Amino acid sequence: MKIVYFGNNLFSSCLKYLLDEGHQILRVYKNSSSHDSSIIDRLCEKNSLSLYEHKPNLSELNQLVSLGVEIFIVAEYSYLVPDTDVKYAINIHPTLLPNGRGPTPLPYLIRTPEFSGVTIHKICEGFDSGDIILQAKVPQSINESFTTLMIKMHLESVKLLKVFFQDIEYYYQSAYSQVDHSYWPKINGTDRILDWNSSIEFIQKQMKRFGHIGLIVKLDQELWVISHVEIIDYKHTLQPGHVAFEDDSLLAVNALDGIVCIHKSSMSAMPI
Repeated sequence: MKIVYFGNNLFSSCLKYLLDEGHQILRVYKNSSSHDSSIIDRLCEKNSLSLYEHKPNLSELNQLVSLGVEIFIVAEYSYLVPDTDVKYAINIHPTLLPNGRGPTPLPYLIRTPEFSGVTIHKICEGFDSGDIILQAKVPQSINESFTTLMIKMHLESVKLLKVFFQDIEYYYQSAYSQVDHSYWPKINGTDRILDWNSSIEFIQKQMKRFGHIGLIVKLDQELWVISHVEIIDYKHTLQPGHVAFEDDSLLAVNALDGIVCIHKSSMSAMPI
C-alpha cells in the first residue's frame, strides 16, 4: 500500500510496523525538532525514505495522491493536514476521544487516568475531531509517570494500527461521530515550575506529570530544567530553597517538608 506518513517519536513504532510489513512509504513529514524526531530520522535514513520538515499544502498532498497514495497516517504531528482526495486519512491520538483533544494530553492523563488510551480517527477540518474508527484503553499503574505512560502509548498505538490494517475498509466505514468533547490546552512552562515552598507530595505528583521532559527550577537566579530527582520527606528548620548539600554530581535542596535530590547530569540550562 502506498502511504504518506506524518509524525514524530511518540508513535514511531507505527512507522516501523508499516515498513516491516512492506508498505511503500512515499514520503515522511515530521516537525522540525530533532529531539522529538530522532527515531523518525533514523528510520528514514535506514530505509532511504524521503523526509520533509515543512508544512505541506493542499496541492502538494493531492499531487502525492495522484501518484497512487491511498492513505495518510498522522501520528503526533503539529500541523493540521488539509482535506484531500486521498482514500483514507487517519490520525492516532493518545486519549480516549472525545475526551482530551489537544496537543499535549499526556500530562493531563496522569491526573485523569480514566481517559488514558489510544484512538484512531478520521482526519477532518478540526484537530482531533474526526469520526472515531478504533479505540483501546491504556491502563495506568499506581506509580505511572509521563515517561512510563509515553512508552505504553508507543507500544499500544502499533497494536491498534495492526487491527485497523486487518480490514481497513470495514473499520473506516464503521467510524462514528464524536459527541460532547473536552479540550486540554497546550501545557506551558508555568505548569512545570518547581516551587520550593511546595510540599513533597505535590512535587512528587508534579514530577510524575512531566517525567523526562523535566521540571523548571530557579537556582542562583538562573533557570534550569531537571529530569532526574529523588524526593524524600524530612522535617527540617531551614528555608525552602536552601541548598542542603552539593558535590560534583548531586544537589540537594530543601522543600517545604522534605528534600529534593537533583542529579546534576539531568540538569540543563533554560534557553534565554
